[in-house]
Amino acid sequence: MDIQTGGEMRALVTVIIIALLSWLGSWYIAWWIVAIVPFLMMLLIKPKAGKGFILGFSGIALLWLYLVLKQDIANEQILSNRMAVLIGLPHTVLLIVNVLLGALVGGLGGWSGALTARVFNKKN
Repeated sequence: MDIQTGGEMRALVTVIIIALLSWLGSWYIAWWIVAIVPFLMMLLIKPKAGKGFILGFSGIALLWLYLVLKQDIANEQILSNRMAVLIGLPHTVLLIVNVLLGALVGGLGGWSGALTARVFNKKN
């Protein structure tokens, strides 16, 4: 059996916490809070770098997918269809690229936090 019993559940809870704190932070700060929240979460829980990236990526992807779909449905896809025509991408691809860009920012924030935690936890 794995040393970390319930590791998948902890990862899911971490992803949800990252999404919720980023959503709340974006109300008061700015969009770039999606990099700060995963950084701080990974600094606290100290996972390996790869897992930090995946947790940050997943948390922000979940948040941005919700936000993008909420806005897209609310305005009956008018804005996203016009942007897709302007950029020359299909509507769905534009939404996926938007979510992936946000998720990448969150993943890099989580990765940086995990690596920073590893630097400060070195035993001399």
